[in-house]
Amino acid sequence: MATNKRRLTISLPKDVDDALAEFSEVTGQAQSAFVVSCLSENVESLKLLTQAIKEAKSGNVSGYEALMAQALGSSLLNVTNLKEK
Repeated sequence: MATNKRRLTISLPKDVDDALAEFSEVTGQAQSAFVVSCLSENVESLKLLTQAIKEAKSGNVSGYEALMAQALGSSLLNVTNLKEK
């Protein structure tokens, strides 16, 4: 089946692989679907972290700190929303 999604090969440490495999077995959710779900739920934080690193590399420490705080806030909000579901 053709897909417009990019394929990515990753290497996992044994403990992560074991946890992911067990989660998949217990829930019936495909491992790749779970990984995509985790990343999709945190894409805004990923973008903010990327921008923060760019700011730091350009010497803008205050911009870096502000973006890092925003990224952490987004991550915490995602965790809170998951707990409420």
